[in-house]
Amino acid sequence: MAKKVALISGGTSGIGRAAVLQLLQDGFCVCAFAPSANKAKAFAKELAELFEPANFLVLSGDVRKEESLKKVVAATVKKFKRIDVLFNNAGYGFYTKPEEVDIKKYQDMMEVNMIGMARLTKLVVPQMKKQKSGLIINTASVAGRSVGLKGSFYSSTKFAVMGYSEGLRKDLVPYGIKVATVCPGMVKTNFFNQKEYKRRLHELWHGREPMMLQSEDVAAVIGFICRQPARSEVRDVFIMPFG
Repeated sequence: MAKKVALISGGTSGIGRAAVLQLLQDGFCVCAFAPSANKAKAFAKELAELFEPANFLVLSGDVRKEESLKKVVAATVKKFKRIDVLFNNAGYGFYTKPEEVDIKKYQDMMEVNMIGMARLTKLVVPQMKKQKSGLIINTASVAGRSVGLKGSFYSSTKFAVMGYSEGLRKDLVPYGIKVATVCPGMVKTNFFNQKEYKRRLHELWHGREPMMLQSEDVAAVIGFICRQPARSEVRDVFIMPFG
C-alpha cells in the first residue's frame, strides 16, 4: 500500500515542524514549506539524519504569493504523485488596542492567517477531487471562539478560519474530502515576541508563566486526525493546557 502524503505550510518551526516529525514517524511522506530558504535547507539537513530522503521534501514558499504556492504544490505532486493531507498551519499574531492598530500589519496578518490558507487550499482541492479523497486540517485557535484582551485583531483572523472551514466542509464532503480544525490554547513556541510575552506576564499571568502546551502535544492531535478511519470525521478539536 502506497504511503499517504501530507503537505504542511509553516512547516519548519513550532507546531508545523512537530507535525512533520510526527507524520514521518507515522509512516507518511511529507512536504513542508515556509518562507525562509535558509530554514528550509537547515530543516531538510536535520530530517536527512532521521528519515529516508525519499519520504520528505522541504521547500521555501510564501502563502502570500500564489505563484510560490503553485511551485510548492507542483513539486509535491511531482515527487509523491498525490496529496492526501493538507495541513494549513502558517500563521502569526499580534495584539494591540483598537485605536493603536497598524492597519497594514493587520492586513498582512489576515493575508497569512486566512487568505493564504484559502489560496493554498484552492490549489490543492483539484488534486484531492481527482483522487476522490483527502483531508484538510486548518490551524485555528481557542481565539477563534473567544477573544482576550487586545486580541480582537488576531481573533478576527481565527474566527474567519473557523467560518471558512465550516463552509469548506460542506462544499467538499460530496467529493470524499474531510475538513478539520485544530484549536490549541497557549503553546510554548516563539509565537509571542518579547514585548507581548512581557505584557502577558505582567497583565495576565501575575508574574508567573502559566502551564502551556508543547508543539508535540498539538502534533499528536494532528497525527490522530490523520490516522482516523474512513468511517469517521473529526471536525473541530480544542486542546488546552491542563488546569
